[in-house]
Amino acid sequence: MLFRSEASSKFCSKCGAETIVNCPVCNAPQHGSIEGVISTGSKIPHAYCHSCGKAYPWTTKQLEATSELVKEDEFLSDEDKATLTKSLPDLMADTPSTALAATRFKRIVGKTGPAFKAAMYKFIVDVSSSTAKKIVCGE
Repeated sequence: MLFRSEASSKFCSKCGAETIVNCPVCNAPQHGSIEGVISTGSKIPHAYCHSCGKAYPWTTKQLEATSELVKEDEFLSDEDKATLTKSLPDLMADTPSTALAATRFKRIVGKTGPAFKAAMYKFIVDVSSSTAKKIVCGE
């Protein structure tokens, strides 16, 4: 996840990537990092930089991997694949389009097989915004 939750952690214990404490785009300290402002008690990294709004590397990688997964599904039309892929960023952050994206996600993923559906719901549980989780999972 590339998030330094402890001062001595040089690498992420989940993915093995080198940790960062500053945004690679604007160099602002991450909220929640040791060197940055501790804004929450959470050790879960934010998806986007609070200073420049750009996606952190783990967000970009998650979006790319999930987009590739969508391309692999054999049950979806090209139109559904494009709609789902376009909706992914709005599932990761609370935007004016999050409710629409979550509704589309639920409709489109409902057309797929069990393995794809499980992988996509893992995406929702692991990295989506609270609004998207509530709409998709009923939490």
